[in-house]
Amino acid sequence: MPYDFNRFERSASQLKTLRRWQDALEVYLFMADGDPSLDAGYLGMRIAECYEAMGRIREAKYWHGRAVEENPGIWTASENALRLIGDLPIEHLLIAD
Repeated sequence: MPYDFNRFERSASQLKTLRRWQDALEVYLFMADGDPSLDAGYLGMRIAECYEAMGRIREAKYWHGRAVEENPGIWTASENALRLIGDLPIEHLLIAD
């Protein structure tokens, strides 16, 4: 049976309205699975929004980057988010030799 991605999008949007970010994220990740272009960056931007709302900034930065990579110039929200997030240092996670 073919999937109705419009129905998935409507559901994810409603879940975001209900602040059910994890559930919306799961819908978007399901939609993105196997889609190398992430629908020209759209799904990457939506996934990033969910991660941002959950306070998971590293994941949000990654997905905003994927959105911009797939469609530069069209996803200004993701481009702006990348500028606002800036560099995220990881030195505190490195184990000394």
